[in-house]
Amino acid sequence: MGSLASQMNVVGEEVLRTRIPRERTHVERQAERMYKRGEETWRRLKRQRVDAFLELFLQAMVRTENGHRSGQPQPESVEMMLETLFERIIPWVYRHRVWSKYEGWWPMSLEHFDEIDNDLVNHLTRIHEGYQWQRIRGYFSEMKRVREEWRREERERRQREAS
Repeated sequence: MGSLASQMNVVGEEVLRTRIPRERTHVERQAERMYKRGEETWRRLKRQRVDAFLELFLQAMVRTENGHRSGQPQPESVEMMLETLFERIIPWVYRHRVWSKYEGWWPMSLEHFDEIDNDLVNHLTRIHEGYQWQRIRGYFSEMKRVREEWRREERERRQREAS
């Protein structure tokens, strides 16, 4: 109370009538700053930017420990994130599928794909059932199969060399 009284003495009684802004998490503040700077629109997407967005998406939307006390993100954040995911990220990933064993050439990491796919099937079925996402799912299932074949061939080759 002492600091409140001194604040009232310095600024005046109107300081008691000011309102504080709504509580926001660090992830929401970061997403709003990115949106205000237009980072997702004025820069061309590449794998590093897609991975950064997906990590931000997972932190803000999926992992509830980063939410408010209620564990739910703000509606403005939800709208921004889903619009960017649906309008920018999924079409970019769809267009940049590369058939390669080298994971660095894939449009997103396999871990991000698994987490996003699980979240979409549980909460955003409209996006999950879309043509582009189904093609992306087929691509990553094929890449998993190719990667496992390559690893099996590598193990067999090492065993032959060792014996």
